[in-house]
Amino acid sequence: MRARQGSPCQGSVVPGPIPILILTPPTGPEPAELWMAAGRLAAARDLVRLLTSMDGIGPIYVLAAEAADRESLVSLGGVAWQGPGGPFHFGRALAGFAAWSHAERFAYFGGASAPLLKPDLLLEAIDRLDISQGPAAVVNNYYSTDWALFNHARALLDLADKLPTDNPIGWVLGHDSGHRVHALAPSAATRADVDTPADLLLLARHPQLGPEVEAFLTQAPADCRGRVEAIRAVMKKPASNLTIIGRSSSHLWQSIERRAEIWVRLLIEERGMVASGRMERGEVRTLVGEILDAWGPRAFIERLAEMTDAVLWDTRVWMAARGGWPSSSDRFAADLGWADQVQDPGLHDLTQAINAAPIPVLTGGHGVVSGSLYALVETLEETAPGQTSA
Repeated sequence: MRARQGSPCQGSVVPGPIPILILTPPTGPEPAELWMAAGRLAAARDLVRLLTSMDGIGPIYVLAAEAADRESLVSLGGVAWQGPGGPFHFGRALAGFAAWSHAERFAYFGGASAPLLKPDLLLEAIDRLDISQGPAAVVNNYYSTDWALFNHARALLDLADKLPTDNPIGWVLGHDSGHRVHALAPSAATRADVDTPADLLLLARHPQLGPEVEAFLTQAPADCRGRVEAIRAVMKKPASNLTIIGRSSSHLWQSIERRAEIWVRLLIEERGMVASGRMERGEVRTLVGEILDAWGPRAFIERLAEMTDAVLWDTRVWMAARGGWPSSSDRFAADLGWADQVQDPGLHDLTQAINAAPIPVLTGGHGVVSGSLYALVETLEETAPGQTSA
């Protein structure tokens, strides 16, 4: 790590190494859950290898829901932390670490939250934290946080109950505790987060991909890899039409315009539905979902296929609006196209309709229209100046 001046928050004292907390989730027993768990562990191992290679970083503490994951990450240099005890709650775990470690300044990462992170980006984030005046945080995404750095960790003790997951970190610190929250510029490195199978699949071919995820993806189901390659082909073919549905952004649209000579149909709904609490309160609404439910999955997909050449779809908006949130096994199996393993009737029928579509349709969560899509876009060649879609 390069030398830095003392942080204004700490007077003339030069900041010491920044401790890291990494959390990894539980593994389900079904095939789609096991596939996701293996991919997430590969991403977590790549992250620990990167962090242990950097000066000024550490110790790297690991709170893992599964003993096998903990042992795997400890073998690479992580330090096992047992957590505060009791049923797991994200905010209480984060606050518990702040209290246990007595660290005012530390970084949090979801185990698979930074599959494309590089040292210079993390150093930039640390520098931004250390020059901040007063309580501050640096986050990868303000509205849907996956990793964050704090310089006033004691504030987390009073905010624990407002953080059921990591997604609201930026929003809650900015709105409820007077923190200055710095969000890093959108890119694949700051936004890619492995939450769904599509997030993993869209990382393929990215030059910053870690070796363990890269090796894992070579063993991904051929039909899933083929679906991503078909979407890539659409994006590289001039005058093609790509449809993006869900919690996407205008910045991503601009990124596509810089790299592809295609038409983009954007149907953006419910950005920030988790961070704002709308999902928890049952307030999610989706016009696309209402049309899907009114027409039925088969008719909806057939009509969509008449309008576009490929679809990237954040189906979690529809799931949140309809209620009865499907199990992780159902969600992951649907994203992989494994309709026979989807128990939820509505999601099963939609998966069958997507599998029968004459165009490639890739479903997932927020990442399929955001972070992981940035990774796919960044593998496309830059379009010549003056050539953009409209």
